Amino acid sequence: MTAELGSPPTADTRTAPTRTPSTISRLRHALTDGAVIIRLVTVLIFVVASIAVPQFATGENFQTLLQSVALIGIAAVGLSLITIVGRLFSLSVSATIAISAILFAATLRWGPWTALLVSALFGLLSGAVQGVLVGRWRTDPIVTTIAFAAIMLGLGQLFTEGRNIRGDGDATVFGSTVLGIPGQVFAFLLATVVAWWLHRYTVRGRVLSLIGLNEKAALVSGLRSWPIVVLAFGVAGLFAGVAGGLLGAQSGQGNLGLGAAFGFDAITAVVVGGVSVKGGRGSPFDAAVGALLVGLLGNVLILAGLSYETQLIVKGVLVLGAVVLAGATALDPTTRRGGR
Repeated sequence: MTAELGSPPTADTRTAPTRTPSTISRLRHALTDGAVIIRLVTVLIFVVASIAVPQFATGENFQTLLQSVALIGIAAVGLSLITIVGRLFSLSVSATIAISAILFAATLRWGPWTALLVSALFGLLSGAVQGVLVGRWRTDPIVTTIAFAAIMLGLGQLFTEGRNIRGDGDATVFGSTVLGIPGQVFAFLLATVVAWWLHRYTVRGRVLSLIGLNEKAALVSGLRSWPIVVLAFGVAGLFAGVAGGLLGAQSGQGNLGLGAAFGFDAITAVVVGGVSVKGGRGSPFDAAVGALLVGLLGNVLILAGLSYETQLIVKGVLVLGAVVLAGATALDPTTRRGGR
């Protein structure tokens, strides 16, 4: 032994090498991420449909597909904010879109942009009122939005007397294309980018997710939840109003039947896209991807000659599958993630 007796032991100052996740572990983590799975499924359906479904891979069909995805996507991106803040869904989306389309047609004589502004403001106002009821007065979001939808549809029936309201003006500016891409698609992209940026890079966006994850912790931290809830409902209503206005421009008329399926399709897009119905997780971008999947699947089913009833069944199974996948993922703590 060379060490002297009584001398203190020498400490080993060597540090253990930092372990970095392997490629396989990162891949395994990605494949258990619901949002990643949805994106892979969307790409797979697109590739298979391009090969196996006649008339799918045509310019005319792609234009139709993009138009249908755009309106659903605008509504879904706004709706995702309500889900992220932990207030489930707004079941008044379809009614908001229908009334907004009627208002667009009724005010088109003042110009297309004015008509779209009226539709958007109506959506913003109706959403904000529902947000006050749900956020400030703590009413149940499902019951509140169902009741508000009934009120809007009743007022719409009184206003239209059950008739179609035809637009007296020219709204072709919203139907124009750029490089073959419909203008509605650019509106969808703009809505997605704005909502994603607000959610990810602003203080209110971070608070939105925090409230959805743990509202009690947010309140203890001194944050007020109800203004954020009003904001989420207001933006969701605004986007639904824009979607309704663009739908009115596309159809050239407004009636209470327009947009009847948009509410369910928007909810489907939010859930399938990977936004947690428990709140706090997911992003508007996930809802946009979900809208793309819903629109793509609907387009393929139509080209395959399947009935509307079959399409509803497929969409219902899709929602249930997404909920089950989200529940299974939540059981594994290594796959839990925050909103992107």
